[in-house]
Amino acid sequence: MDCFKQRGIIGLATAALALGQVESAHGIEPEDVLAPIVGPVVVLPHVSLSERYDDNVFLLSDDLGKVDDLVTTLSPGVGLQFGDNILDSNYIGLDYTLSQNWYAENSEINSANHALTFAINYQKEGKYRITGTDSIRWDNSILSGRERSIALADRKRLVERVYFSDRYRVDYILSPKTSLYASAGYNASDYSEEPHYYYTDVFGGKTPYALYDVSSVRGALGFGWQAFPKIKMFGGGFYGQTTVGKNISRMSQRPDSDFGGFFVEADGDFREKLTGRARVGYQVREFDRLANGGGGGSHGMPVFQVSLEYEFTAKRTGTFTYLREGRVSVESPDWGYAADMVSIVLNQEIGTEGKLAADASVMYELDDYESLDGRQYKWLRANAGLTYRVNQWMNAQLSYSFDMFDSNKGNIDYNVNRVMLGLSVGY
Repeated sequence: MDCFKQRGIIGLATAALALGQVESAHGIEPEDVLAPIVGPVVVLPHVSLSERYDDNVFLLSDDLGKVDDLVTTLSPGVGLQFGDNILDSNYIGLDYTLSQNWYAENSEINSANHALTFAINYQKEGKYRITGTDSIRWDNSILSGRERSIALADRKRLVERVYFSDRYRVDYILSPKTSLYASAGYNASDYSEEPHYYYTDVFGGKTPYALYDVSSVRGALGFGWQAFPKIKMFGGGFYGQTTVGKNISRMSQRPDSDFGGFFVEADGDFREKLTGRARVGYQVREFDRLANGGGGGSHGMPVFQVSLEYEFTAKRTGTFTYLREGRVSVESPDWGYAADMVSIVLNQEIGTEGKLAADASVMYELDDYESLDGRQYKWLRANAGLTYRVNQWMNAQLSYSFDMFDSNKGNIDYNVNRVMLGLSVGY
């Protein structure tokens, strides 16, 4: 482990030294290397390197014995942005990032993960605005949280999966105070077509099992009204469909479902230093009836979203978020569940030069299933860190995080502590 740690520290120092030479080289500016312009496109290469100590790399419960390790992560990537300049409000952006993880003592779980994102923002003042984002993540790592399912015999398997998330919205301005909008979204979890787990029966035999592929498409129509000088009201309805697919033949079929509902929302400045969004609505989900008589259930629930940011001082801000929504899980997609999530984030600039900043956050999520077994998952995440801006294109980070997952069904509980030191280069 000492050699592995030394390799990571040397890598950090080498990267910082090499890129520092760019800034000092005669006739060459950092922008020439880190933000070159090719015609109408700004090229934004970036890279980060980190060393992380993890005291529970396999996410095992205390009674199964934790395994610690030192993890080196190298994340190179490149972004392309089409616009008049890097800060232009009308742009098209594309970014790809590779994250390669190396474990000092458990090399069997070394992995490469990929992320591709696309974003578009176009607005014509007083007429309309188009915004959209697409992201694809290819992960090959140990499952965490609710994806771990129940009573697993093998928790150290790398599982390949792809996550999709797409969001688009068009706002059309009717008058200075009124507008119409339409939005569409898609999200999906697509797992490899192979056993992800193995259950152990009373005779010691292993039975293969896998998670389900779950995808949802959703559309919404609504209106906007400038009810007050600094607060705009929105209202509308939404409808969507969720589709379920299985990954091994022995898995039983699970029903698809339709969902829909309505909401009202207020966005803007609620007080002098308080801005944000508050949304309230109601959602109903109907499951299809299968040929074998399964499925066919339904449930309804109120849904909420509150996101508030308060500026304590010019250097200190805080954000509070509460979200409640209905979802379908990848391990039991014939049952819906209500997800309640609360988070608090604090940011503090330190000193007068604006180079050093501290942040802290805590997130708690409760997943309450509509299933007959009364299943509940609780997830707590906490993080604290320091960021030092060496210059406009280089940051150094030091952070600590704690992650705890608790279930009232099965022995899948775990907690993990992580300490990370990292360096990021790029605009």
